[in-house]
Amino acid sequence: MTKHDAVKKYFEPKIQELTSDVLHFNHSPESANSFGLITNYAEQVIKKFINGDARKTYGFTIEVIKEYSTYDDDLNLECMNFVQGFMDWLDGQNEKKEYPDFGENCKVETIEILQNMPNFAGVNPEAGLARYMVQGRILYIERDKNKI
Repeated sequence: MTKHDAVKKYFEPKIQELTSDVLHFNHSPESANSFGLITNYAEQVIKKFINGDARKTYGFTIEVIKEYSTYDDDLNLECMNFVQGFMDWLDGQNEKKEYPDFGENCKVETIEILQNMPNFAGVNPEAGLARYMVQGRILYIERDKNKI
């Protein structure tokens, strides 16, 4: 299993709980209540240790497509709060140290959300949809394969 597989598998149960749609990998369709897992970078070395181990990062963006309103109602606020709730869930997972399984060669240290609220990333007014983005990264230690 690759790290991409592990991250997708990690998020899928929560996405299934929140929507009837699947988690789309490196794609987010223009349909309400869809979630996309977009990879930003993977295997980026942050620090090399003397023993050959490396601290690495796996960057990702979760894109959430929700309904959008141009009327004087609270739909846009409700959608922003929905995405904020997803961020709060991810913070809770980090506090409980419940992380993706990167295999026996890796130890995940933390999942960090790189912002304090969802990015409002765009509107498709014809379809009545808005795109929200949550950027994060997973920091992990990967043991030197030559010393295993």
